[in-house]
Amino acid sequence: MPSAVPNAIYDLSKIVDDPRFEGYGLVDAPSLLGWRRLREDLVPGFGISVDNPRWEQPQLSATWNNPKVEGRVAPYNDFPGINLVLPAFSQRACECLVDMLAPNGELLPLETPSRLPYYFYNITTISDALDVDESKCSWDDYPFRAGSIDSYAFHTERLAGLSIFRIRQHPIEAFVTYEFVRRVYESGLNGFEFTKVWPLPKGTNWRNQPRSEAQKPNPLRELKCHSLIVVLPVKGKKPDARERRAIKKFEDDMDAQLVIHSLDAPYFGSYEGSENPPGEFRMFLSCPDADRLEEKLRPWFTHLEWPETIRVAKRYHEYWDKDVPEAWMSFDKG
Repeated sequence: MPSAVPNAIYDLSKIVDDPRFEGYGLVDAPSLLGWRRLREDLVPGFGISVDNPRWEQPQLSATWNNPKVEGRVAPYNDFPGINLVLPAFSQRACECLVDMLAPNGELLPLETPSRLPYYFYNITTISDALDVDESKCSWDDYPFRAGSIDSYAFHTERLAGLSIFRIRQHPIEAFVTYEFVRRVYESGLNGFEFTKVWPLPKGTNWRNQPRSEAQKPNPLRELKCHSLIVVLPVKGKKPDARERRAIKKFEDDMDAQLVIHSLDAPYFGSYEGSENPPGEFRMFLSCPDADRLEEKLRPWFTHLEWPETIRVAKRYHEYWDKDVPEAWMSFDKG
């Protein structure tokens, strides 16, 4: 837990970069507020903060219809977020933080793939606490809207009563106080990451400060130091409809093989993504031990119903590094 600084302010916009804490992505849907897409409703200040320096975040509960999200979120993840920057909380986190969340925004239910209850949090407390003259900002429209803020300063007297809030000059960032951080740690909530933005020595770039991460016992590099590449030959340059359906099933089945339900459970690896060079569909998995992951998935590879030979490479390095030795093997149709 960070040292106690009663008035300290922390950034909450960064989602933990750890494969065990994967977040949600919003499934595209029509806007509820007259914009083009639902995601525009969720972005703080969208369409209003540019023209109105006194903007307020609109309420969404009256038209909310439990939008669908996608992603492989583990049940122990209390703060998966949406699209990397928008806050979303587990039921457990909502219960632990309710006295701070309820007065400052709306908890709006999501339709999740696992059917577990998670909630988008629409922050409606917008503060004027930023000390514009003492902060280091790159301005789009001085002094109303900043493109980025490297160094924060706040009016101490305007922080009274705040726990989670946004500021008008830079809508996308979400901030919390030390009391919020303390509650997260004391409640044993997982998946949060905080970076102190204030107070810091004058002119200090807050992004260079060490992050304080709850329940992240292993260094990230150890979890992603090896990789597995699964190569599925396709008939044309890109998968056809039948192949796409089969690939989607492969992805879902692979997730079922790798999901963990506790941070104490053995971690084998995580599906990072795919690419589609002509004639192939490639799936990339990160892992702490390529041999161990291949051994776990070998029965699954053997019985995949794919008409062509499946190739799998064990890469004893990160999946994006192509200039390292690889151990290839083949699996014929089971």
